[in-house]
Amino acid sequence: MSRQTFDQMRHTYRHKMTIESEWVITYRLAVLAKIDPVYYECCVNACAAFLGRLQHHEICPYCKEPRYGRTGRARRVFMYLPIIPRLQALFRKPEAIETLSYRHKYVHHPGQIRDVFDGEHYRSLLRKKVVVDHQTQPYHYFSGEYDIALAIAVDGYLLFKRRRKGPSATPILSQLYNFPPQIRARLPNLYCLGVLPGPKSPVDYPSFMVPLEEELVELAFGIPTFDPIKKCIFDLRAYAIQKHGDIISISKMSCMKGHNGYCPCRSCEITGVLIISKGGTTYYVPLQTPLDSDQTRPSFDPRALPLRDKKHFDDILEKLAAPMTKGKRKNLEILHGIKRPAAIRRVESMNPAKSYPWEWLHLFCENNVKNQVRLWMGRFKGLKSGSENYEISDDIWKEIGRETAEAVKDIPAAFVRVLGNIAEDRSSFTAESWGFWYMHVAPIVMRGRFSDDKYYRHMCAFGSIMKTTLKYELTAKEVDDLEEDIIDWVTKYEEYVCIKCIKCSYSRRLQILLSVS
Repeated sequence: MSRQTFDQMRHTYRHKMTIESEWVITYRLAVLAKIDPVYYECCVNACAAFLGRLQHHEICPYCKEPRYGRTGRARRVFMYLPIIPRLQALFRKPEAIETLSYRHKYVHHPGQIRDVFDGEHYRSLLRKKVVVDHQTQPYHYFSGEYDIALAIAVDGYLLFKRRRKGPSATPILSQLYNFPPQIRARLPNLYCLGVLPGPKSPVDYPSFMVPLEEELVELAFGIPTFDPIKKCIFDLRAYAIQKHGDIISISKMSCMKGHNGYCPCRSCEITGVLIISKGGTTYYVPLQTPLDSDQTRPSFDPRALPLRDKKHFDDILEKLAAPMTKGKRKNLEILHGIKRPAAIRRVESMNPAKSYPWEWLHLFCENNVKNQVRLWMGRFKGLKSGSENYEISDDIWKEIGRETAEAVKDIPAAFVRVLGNIAEDRSSFTAESWGFWYMHVAPIVMRGRFSDDKYYRHMCAFGSIMKTTLKYELTAKEVDDLEEDIIDWVTKYEEYVCIKCIKCSYSRRLQILLSVS
């Protein structure tokens, strides 16, 4: 809530309770936590923080609101909670030190993937020397026994249980991979570094990440910390190796164009096409080029996608740094899908091509699963089934909805929350609800509902993919098999959705985009 609202609440309920001032409450929290929050000036609409390249700006470059009010004070501030004192506090207890030694004691078995420490990116860092601000240090990443691996997570949420529109906020969380997987995602083990104030999602994420990046630079050089077990001082180092968030948050953190770019994917250089049936401006990326008269874009082999790497990102950023007109720069950004350097890059422990994993919950449950249901209901953005016949009539959907609600009554609440009638009211469906329904309920209630059994087999194949990706351990062979299963599913998806019926625009922008390559 705003400071004004807080003060009004104190005044309204003063006859019932004594609510201390905001300053007193914040001070007490700081004393109890032994952490002093740091305040930084930001835009009144939370578009950006006045840090880094914006530190001398007096007007927000995005919403044009002034930085200071009539009194000369900042109109809004962002509170940052430093991570260094909290990491040092972990080493005050011997049992906490033992827990943090999980990373150092972890044993990598080639051909098996059990944790992030089996990943290609982390394994490659072990062979590299630390680089800070383009200066190579004399030691390697994670060469110390107590070196900490971090992940930074950001995601906006709507306040006051709003499902659409309304004010929002964006917490910044840090996850410690040094904790064992069984406990690292528990709330007490997630460090909140601050909450980006609303009322809307920030535009310039990197500006809010400047305080964190400065701390990461200090941690890369090493912070003297006392070891109570060995009774000595050691250099505590920590490195961020991943960033987590939904597709929109990661696009903002990595400063990419996302679906507004001709190369919208952050993992590969697959090129997109535009849906122009309704004047669309969003690029989508089918493997097979739609059979439209003006299409010259080549189809892509899913087994040989042009993957991005760190050098590719550096080359594009070098092009963008060169002097050019605003129009040419904009076209260059659209062409490559990259706008400017990403947040948190002074310490080169992050690889822009590998450090942004695709988040399971949104990728599967919030996007693919819900979109498939919309397709089967005939409610997907005006797209009709064309020459295919995967749509299910409303009468059958009513039966599916009734069976869904009845089935969940006999399932313990520890497995899934109450599911409503999926045909009539899906407002209560969370991402977890969608995932449970698709993997465990749909194979039963959807059997025999499609006009052609190939759609049912296609649905079950996707559920099998979801279950495989949720396994705690995978072998290299299982990963290879999973890749083939995904390729087969996507290929059939494009065939069944009848992508050749979608009208797109490719060539009318191609000439403009290629002129700046």
